[in-house]
Amino acid sequence: MSKLSEKEIQEKIRKVDGAMAQEGMPLTKEIKEKLYNCLTGKSTYDIEREKVLEKYRRIYGQ
Repeated sequence: MSKLSEKEIQEKIRKVDGAMAQEGMPLTKEIKEKLYNCLTGKSTYDIEREKVLEKYRRIYGQ
């Protein structure tokens, strides 16, 4: 994957936020940060997914 400019990253996040907002589910600041980290290579989808799963496992048990 080629490196995206800051402007391209922000545009991608804005587009996702806009699409989700149309469905009544705008992105939270936390989710925008997760997307940003994935797009900049600071994290990956798999890492962020596991963090979310762990959070809800602690809350609801499993």
